[in-house]
Amino acid sequence: MSLSKPLNIALAGCGNIAGPYGTSIKTHPDSLRLIGCFDPVTDRMTDYGRQYECKTYGSLEDLLSDTEVDLVVNLTVHTAHSTVTRQALEAGKHVHSEKPLATNRAEGEAVVRLAEERGLRLGCSPFIILGESQQTLWKQIREGRIGKPLVAYGEMNWHRIELWHPNPAGFFAEGAGPLLDVGCYPLNVLTSILGPVGSVTGSARILLEDREVGSGPNAGTKFKVTSPDHVVGNLEFANGVMGRLTCSFVVGPSSQTGVEIHGELGGFHIDSVGFNAGLRFASSATREWEEVPPIVPAFEGIDWSRGVGDIADALAHNRPHRCTGAQAYHILDVCLSILESAEQGRPVEVKSRFELPSPALE
Repeated sequence: MSLSKPLNIALAGCGNIAGPYGTSIKTHPDSLRLIGCFDPVTDRMTDYGRQYECKTYGSLEDLLSDTEVDLVVNLTVHTAHSTVTRQALEAGKHVHSEKPLATNRAEGEAVVRLAEERGLRLGCSPFIILGESQQTLWKQIREGRIGKPLVAYGEMNWHRIELWHPNPAGFFAEGAGPLLDVGCYPLNVLTSILGPVGSVTGSARILLEDREVGSGPNAGTKFKVTSPDHVVGNLEFANGVMGRLTCSFVVGPSSQTGVEIHGELGGFHIDSVGFNAGLRFASSATREWEEVPPIVPAFEGIDWSRGVGDIADALAHNRPHRCTGAQAYHILDVCLSILESAEQGRPVEVKSRFELPSPALE
């Protein structure tokens, strides 16, 4: 792929997250070009196409048959991710999918294998490790500031999303829940830095079964939670690091947020998923936190097209991309293993592995 040719992108799905993706893609005209979108809700698709000045399609099949499209960004509902990704790969398109990659192992393995067989790039959210603050954390650990890593925490107390999300029920159903929906954020950072998880022990329950939509046209609608809304997983990484992951659609706001990695000489805390998240270090000797500035000026919030942009750059330079389908499958495997452990009351081995990404900032 020539560096002078932007990657032509079409979005499958024009829901809440499509706006941030479209806005972000538009800020990278040299490498990314949004050319089209499809959504089964015609009015929503039409409005999106008008706002982002891209063409619309009569069907997903029409989008996939467009020879101009290089890459499909899969922004469909959780349960459709693997199906739409498979269709796009079969049509010869590179894919970046929102998380989770799939809702079960069989479908997740199938799309990873299909991308490999077709020689296509498959990327998946989260891509938080590509943020400037997260890359700074990784660099400091590589340089030995905390010595050998020993313990890691991931805390995603995401509050009661039905209070603000206009269509929240799907986030509380099978194939979603806080573990698959937001637990993947710290897992993206931790597995990128520390490598794969070897085994897990989980605890999971539905704590608030009855919910009510708090905003939008469905405000006042009641629904039932059918997937655990509070999950805790103990992680044993393959390299011996001990970890804990907490994910909740009950707790929040909470003082327990972000990611911590502790080692022989001290520890780091990063307070959110934003690329400009506050990063702090405390040595074991002083036990006092100090701010750590990012390697380069950090993007404010999340640059939503950064994962797609990394695929474009990888294609241009013939290198592996980061935040791969294989890593996303491992994260899915970890999450499903935590839920299985909670159901079965025993530790569960995580068998999947992936090629560790290279740092984006040295």
